[in-house]
Amino acid sequence: MFYYSFSLLDPVLYYKGGEFSADIPWQHNPMYHRGDYEIIVCMKGTFYIQVKSTRYVIRQHDVLLVPPFSKMFGYRKSASPVDFYWLHFFIKKKPTLIYETGLASKVFGMSSDYSRNSNLDDPVILPSQFHLQDMGKFIILVHQILDVSSRNRYGQQESDYLMTAFLIELSNHFLNQCLEQKGYINKIARLKEWIRANMSSDLNVKQIADATQLNADYLTRLFKRYTGMTTLQYLTRLKIEVAQLLLLRTNLTVKQISIYAYFTDEKLFMRRFKAQTGLTPTEYRNAYTHTHLNNPHIDPKIPVPKRIEDKIDNIIDNVNEGFTDTSK
Repeated sequence: MFYYSFSLLDPVLYYKGGEFSADIPWQHNPMYHRGDYEIIVCMKGTFYIQVKSTRYVIRQHDVLLVPPFSKMFGYRKSASPVDFYWLHFFIKKKPTLIYETGLASKVFGMSSDYSRNSNLDDPVILPSQFHLQDMGKFIILVHQILDVSSRNRYGQQESDYLMTAFLIELSNHFLNQCLEQKGYINKIARLKEWIRANMSSDLNVKQIADATQLNADYLTRLFKRYTGMTTLQYLTRLKIEVAQLLLLRTNLTVKQISIYAYFTDEKLFMRRFKAQTGLTPTEYRNAYTHTHLNNPHIDPKIPVPKRIEDKIDNIIDNVNEGFTDTSK
């Protein structure tokens, strides 16, 4: 296996993108990439793609990177509905290929905490396929890319930088997975997982510290060191990410979303959301919902504005568990 290493000295050039859904057994049509790369992020289902001579099984929350000058096609029909984002881009400089044996020295030579200390000298490193553990921030970034690209003024330049930021986030996620496997940030990863599993509207730093048998001050210093934010800031960010996701992918009211996003008070939710994003929840929903959608019955060329009702599958079930909707 080898990995693509892209320079960060110049932004990538965003080409086109959208969201594809199929509610029937589906198979990818043959395509040829004429110099452009494609990122596919699977939201739902399982599908089967062959790129050149390599076959991939793409499952929910998997990412596939398709290189340029490659023929790709579906080698088997999907047995269940699928939903995925697709983003095409060009790069200005030819990437470096890193083979399995050289990955460790390349990654560990950058930093013991890649996400905190990365700089312009560090490349974006991505494999052909990997799995995302946390989808929230990536869905938000994709929606921002697709929304900005639909505008006229400065749309292309903004899209280039947002696409570059998206690749950086993907690379950070992948490289931190590599670092976790080596024990560099296992402790913080376990803490994050515990927080996600035990998230509630009244969860606080003391409860986390007590449950994990850590001193509250040490816990906060640990989070600050490895994530760049305090434990309380991390909790707030998780809640806001849930809210952003629900604003983009559902028609729930702002009051309902404040409940599902673990806020005890709608006004507090709106203040925190505005402080975090610079927009009110309604402004955010209106600003970032211009996503190009396509299905097997719609030509995927863009721009083709279509209104398709999205189902968010497990998202509502996950955030709704243990809550009673009091907004009615």
